[in-house]
Amino acid sequence: MADQIYLQDFDYFKGAKVLHYFEFPEPHTIQDEYFQELEVHAVTICDYAGEETMLFYFDDGLEIIAEFEFMIPKQAKEKTAEDFPGIAIHWNNK
Repeated sequence: MADQIYLQDFDYFKGAKVLHYFEFPEPHTIQDEYFQELEVHAVTICDYAGEETMLFYFDDGLEIIAEFEFMIPKQAKEKTAEDFPGIAIHWNNK
């Protein structure tokens, strides 16, 4: 089992307030738009004061390895479900 990276201790990433977060028990690999494999350890849904919603994917060092922009958090949750099919993501709320 992967070590926890304690996202509950963070309120902001790149100036956006954390709304929801999830840490995978085991890392999962996805491909980015350039077909590079990324090992994702955690995800967050963040908000820029109601202007836009950001979805961030993190590596084991809590570095952002992928980010996506949406209008509302529901769209970010749908994108996460698409990228990680078959995985039950139980979002933690901030």
